[in-house]
This record gives sequence, structure tokens and C-alpha cells, in this order.
Amino acid sequence: MGRATLGLVLGFAVVADVAAAPYAFVTNQKGNSVSIIDTAVGAVVKTLSVGAEPAGVAVSDDGGRVVVSNPGSQSVSVIDGKRLEAMTEMPAGPGPLGIAIAPNGERAYVADWYQHQLLVFDLVAMRQIGAVDVGRSPAGIAVAADGATLYVANRDDDSVAAVDTRHLAMTRLVGVGKHPFGVTLNASGTRLYVANVESNDVSVINPWTMKVVDTIAVGDRPYAAALGFAERRLFVTNQYDNSVSVIDTEQRKVIATLPVGEYPEGIGATADGRLIYVANWFSNNVTVIDAESLTVTGTIPTGNGSRAFGAFIARTVSADSH
Repeated sequence: MGRATLGLVLGFAVVADVAAAPYAFVTNQKGNSVSIIDTAVGAVVKTLSVGAEPAGVAVSDDGGRVVVSNPGSQSVSVIDGKRLEAMTEMPAGPGPLGIAIAPNGERAYVADWYQHQLLVFDLVAMRQIGAVDVGRSPAGIAVAADGATLYVANRDDDSVAAVDTRHLAMTRLVGVGKHPFGVTLNASGTRLYVANVESNDVSVINPWTMKVVDTIAVGDRPYAAALGFAERRLFVTNQYDNSVSVIDTEQRKVIATLPVGEYPEGIGATADGRLIYVANWFSNNVTVIDAESLTVTGTIPTGNGSRAFGAFIARTVSADSH
């Protein structure tokens, strides 16, 4: 895959000053922008310009800092999640894609598709401070709640790596399905879920032992996943099926398949786990799902080529969210 095609393959309003749920930050890869959705009202309240072909996105736990990977401009954009303003753009490696942020918002981790590395950025000094060799074509990243460990899917190695963030070193590796992409960790850090694009399944990993404990078949070309409904359900986007598979995390089986927009990719849950947001790349919109009733409750128009690959909604709501 050539560098020029990485972005394609990897796939204004006034903000109300009211107490509400956190914002969802949806990258629009073909529009070089981020649509900001107020999840309390279910509408885009602002659109920000970022770097070229933005794909990955991550939000700090309190929603104060947002980072975006831009494969087209080989950079990382930083957004103030409270003021809803772009802060800066930092140069990255040749293939930034998956991106994650430390729970305290002080570091960003970027998976470089071509260098097979995890790039580490200091979000206080706004500069790169290190790099960790991982597997081939790293994609999705998930960071543990204490920030000490992160997990990255190595697509072309069919593996997931654990990385010690204090010493910036890969510590463990586990084989999974074919071409793992999105990675999701539960709040307690006891289960890691990996969407395997080409084997059409989800690997369930015990992060403490780094062993696969189950494999669950889903739809065609699963891309990413999010936990909702008190983490009793895992929602998985199926790109080629235009659907979301719903997995009961206790029974470890699919209990529903929901139709969404065309070519769904990024997926995230609101902080209370009640709503699931699905970014549809070809439909240029976001589908909203009720995590309990398993019904589609709405569709929100966004920008051109919505990807939202990563944790694009904050995990908690601070007093000054709005």
C-alpha cells in the first residue's frame, strides 16, 4: 500500500452554556475537519479545520484535550476540548493513524503505520518525546485507566502488543485473528476486545496474562468496538455489512445485529453507556443507538468521510463540561 493511499484505505453554531453530556469529536477524512457533536442534544455544534485526511481521534477522560491523527499531512492536531478550539499541529511520522491519549491528558500515543512504531508526544511541551518499536502496521490503541500500560493492534502481524508507558518498552505480545484493527479495553482492565478485519471476528483477551480467552464471530469486516450498557454489551462496526454486531459480554455471543449507515467505522459510547455513536464513512453521518433497547434513535449529519477511529467521546463529565 502506497503512502498516497493511506488516508483512503485506513480508512457552525453557537455552543450552549448548559450542563450536558460530553462532546463527541468525529474526524471527517475527506473534509479535513472534525465535527463536534453535543451528545446531550444530538447535533453538531461546531466544525473545526485540522490537518489533511484526519482519521484517528482520542479524547482525555475529562474531555479537556483532544488529539487527531492526520495521515495526509503526517501530523497530529491538538484541540482544546473545553473551548472547542484548535491549539496546534505537531509533525509526526510518515503514517500516523491510531491515536490514544493518557487519562490525565498529558501524553498522546500515535501508531505509525509505516515506521511500525508507537510515537509518544508530550501534550504540555507539545513535542514528540519518544518512540517504541511494535509490530507491523500498528493501528488501534487502548490505554489502561491508570495510564501505565497500553495495547496496540499490529495489523500485518496479526497480534496485539502491550507497552509499558513508563519505560516506553513493549513488554508482551499475543497472536489474535487476521488483521486486527480496533482495540477496546473495559474500565477495570480485565478484558481487551480486538476487532479482526479479515477473519470477521473479535478476539477476547485477558490483559493480565495476554492470552486469548475467546473468539466471537461477527459481521463482514469488523473495524472497531465500544462498550455500552454498563459494559454488558460490546458494539462492533461491520464495514461491509453496514451494520453493528451486539455482543453480550458475559455470554460472549452476538445477541443482535443493527443496520446503520454505509461503511461504519469508528464507534464510541457516551460516558453513561446509554448511547452508542457510529461514524459512517460513506454516508457522512453518525448513527445513534440506544444501548439498552438496541434501537437506532437518530442520525446526525457530519462532514465528508466520517471516520472517528478511536475513543472520540470523554469517559467522564466534569462540572465545566460546557
